[in-house]
Amino acid sequence: MSAERVLTTHRDVDFNPETYVSTYYSSSAWHEKDGDLITFVLNSLHEAFKSGAISGVHVLDIGTGPMPHTAFCAAPWFEEITLSDFSQKNLEFLQKWKNREIDHMGPVLEYLVKLETSSSSVEKRQEELRRKIKHIVRCDVAQSNPIVSTPVDGIIFDAITSSFCLDVASVTLEDYVKSIRNISNLLKPGGLIILVGVLEETFYKVGELTFKSLYIRKDDLKVIWQKEGFEIITLKDFNETFPSQKSESDNADFKSAYVMVARKEEP
Repeated sequence: MSAERVLTTHRDVDFNPETYVSTYYSSSAWHEKDGDLITFVLNSLHEAFKSGAISGVHVLDIGTGPMPHTAFCAAPWFEEITLSDFSQKNLEFLQKWKNREIDHMGPVLEYLVKLETSSSSVEKRQEELRRKIKHIVRCDVAQSNPIVSTPVDGIIFDAITSSFCLDVASVTLEDYVKSIRNISNLLKPGGLIILVGVLEETFYKVGELTFKSLYIRKDDLKVIWQKEGFEIITLKDFNETFPSQKSESDNADFKSAYVMVARKEEP
């Protein structure tokens, strides 16, 4: 019998941040080539931010996990960054990284800096991110106010980023819709959300643990976000970008992945 067990939700148990990083973001887990999931995500995030059209004072990253790569892409365009996660282990891991006690983002940051084709070094860009991160706080998207933390409580953010979070924080589509409404409360009218997720996934693995993921189709994704008052500006689909490349992984059963930029409609 397998030692793995399917968990009802991510709330049941916490995974090891080091295991997550080695599984999905180590140099052996992705290969910096077209048709690779992480490469697709990093390329798409770079494209979304490179023009400077997504900018402001405050940006919130929801469900950062142990990898603040999405915030890294946003850092040049915002003055203050807030990282957040449900997991206390992830929050402690992020704080250690910010305090320079660990350095685990090497391959990902090297790839992103190479995409930028700028004169800035990985070290300078990483220090910029550390400097701009003002808060690392607990977040629960199931709550009407997902972040209750002074002095973050009360901030209305200019933009929100989130990677591989909402799909695993929701058990049902109803939960997913509630999560959207809850995080929308933190975003100013006209503000942008940059969302990374997977389509038609039921599980993902971290080490010996198997976690439940919300099964959602692309058409459902679009309809839900539009009904909740968001205008979808871009929605990049892995399968459409690489039609000849089969999206597959030994650690998850997703059918595709996406990077979406959407604007919160003004009243």
